[in-house]
Amino acid sequence: MQSDTHDPSDKSVVELSSEHWRLRLEPHTGLQTQSCQIRHHDAWHNLMPDTRPGAEASKTTAADNDIALKASNFHMLPYSNRIRDGRFNFNGQAVQLEDAANHSIHGALRKLPWRVTSQTDTSVTAEYDTLKDGSVNWPWPIHASISYTLDNNQLLSRMSLTNHGDRNMPAGMGWHPYFCRTIDGAEPELTIAVDGMYPDTNGDCLPTGPAIALNDELNFKTPKKLDSAVRIDHCFSGLSSPVTLHWPNAGIKVLMHASANCNHLVLFNPAQAYFAVEPVTNANDGFNLSAQGVDAGVTTLAPSQTMTAEMQLVLEAPGFNG
Repeated sequence: MQSDTHDPSDKSVVELSSEHWRLRLEPHTGLQTQSCQIRHHDAWHNLMPDTRPGAEASKTTAADNDIALKASNFHMLPYSNRIRDGRFNFNGQAVQLEDAANHSIHGALRKLPWRVTSQTDTSVTAEYDTLKDGSVNWPWPIHASISYTLDNNQLLSRMSLTNHGDRNMPAGMGWHPYFCRTIDGAEPELTIAVDGMYPDTNGDCLPTGPAIALNDELNFKTPKKLDSAVRIDHCFSGLSSPVTLHWPNAGIKVLMHASANCNHLVLFNPAQAYFAVEPVTNANDGFNLSAQGVDAGVTTLAPSQTMTAEMQLVLEAPGFNG
């Protein structure tokens, strides 16, 4: 059980709350999630790790070199998730992004200060416009927005991305939520309906070809316990919503719905007190896969064109009166 301990004078965060949800967000780092709690049997529990400075849940074990999580959920714009060596070709143009050593991971906007454009007790919208707010690690001018809304037993997030340039650009987006491995003493099981997995020949989490059939270890089409001893960091194709996250011994179940264009998913399962289930529109290194003729979920945005996506978390628990 978690208490709501925070500094009410801290204006650098946005706090949303409803009968069933508490959400704490940081506009100065891309409206990233600091903490996300759910109410179950009149007690509050961390659904996502509490990554506020000093929070016990933000700490990791020596298995990952004691690196604390910086956020418990963040967006990936204008692409997901990595681009090999930060380099790709699009319409005959060679593009080289920064942070090539890390394969230009997790998009270009998540560490930047976003402007909050509207806010209530249960919702917030923020945006970043490279024409107003400064250039980013992306050669096209873009406008992005993200919103979070709490509505009864639901948490809804919407994203949009607009091409402000005068030429076509490749695009993608997605969410990177971490979830607590243990809630109220219970371990999780997952149900994930996907139709394939991308080969990772080099073991670097970057696909080396089109999707192939699932193997037994990565097949979560029927409910399956998520074992912390089995490390997973893999990209999947053909996602059909919802993904079910279930902590059976706690009686807590969360359904993750995603819009139809979020037909890819990344599952990250380290030997830690958390795991990540990431609904995304394109595969890891999707731009390079697309250039090879692989359908990797890449969207081409014409000048002034906008793409959108949604992720919805629905809380199902005994005693809920939604």
